Amino acid sequence: MGLGTYGFGESAESRDREVAAVRYALEAGYRLIDTAEIYAAGGAERVVGEALKAFGRRSELFIVSKVDPANATPDGTVRACEASIERMGCGYLDLYLLHGSRPCDFSQVLAGFAAVLRRGLVRHIGVSNFWNDTIRKWVALSSALGLECSVNQMPYSADRPEIEYEVLRYQRRHGIQTMAYRPLGRAILANDPRAGLTRHPTLLRLAERRGLTAAQVALAWCLRHPDIVAIPKSISHQRLDENLAAASVALSLDEVEEINRACGPPLRWLRGNALLRRVRSLRRRM
Repeated sequence: MGLGTYGFGESAESRDREVAAVRYALEAGYRLIDTAEIYAAGGAERVVGEALKAFGRRSELFIVSKVDPANATPDGTVRACEASIERMGCGYLDLYLLHGSRPCDFSQVLAGFAAVLRRGLVRHIGVSNFWNDTIRKWVALSSALGLECSVNQMPYSADRPEIEYEVLRYQRRHGIQTMAYRPLGRAILANDPRAGLTRHPTLLRLAERRGLTAAQVALAWCLRHPDIVAIPKSISHQRLDENLAAASVALSLDEVEEINRACGPPLRWLRGNALLRRVRSLRRRM
């Protein structure tokens, strides 16, 4: 379980609470912090950096940031990486991702990644929001250069399980770990723009039965796969504790299937059909 920071650093009024939340998370046991240079134009990284000063024990942490594709040239990637490290005062990044697959020259990005790896600014590299054909192209290019794609950061939740149909299978075959953002889902399920899966009646019922919160059930659903890391965001100390505890919750197969039926897309089994996936893939290439 990690801590996401999307939205941090956008408001001066919230800054002290956000710094306190990151500090609390670190003291509570979180060791993975996810951020990006585009979050509040570096503001989220500054929030993380302020919290890190108080924590101090850098070697215990796994810090993730992302390069904006607009900066993803060989020199631009190095400069962006140096700026992210400086804003956080963290010395190096454990994982550096290309932030989305917006049009850019992958070979140029990989040249920049090779440079930051060589200099010890970064320990691992990966991508964010790379779907089927795009992740294949990235892996082929990175492998040809002797580089390893360690992680693909993707949306994944009980109401948005699309990566199960193709991307997740491919990544497992190639040893690419999945980092799930927005693991508490989309708000439309609960008819509450703030709620996501935390107000879904099925999750509320299962949570009451287990003495949990609906958010914990949603996170446990996501983390039932051992190769998936979730990075929910919160500034509430209580929710930070609850989210971390969700990593220890094991759902039964019956509970998982009940969640799949209630929260997943209609005709979920059809969307996971191998033949239909092949047809969709061929259509995309036409």
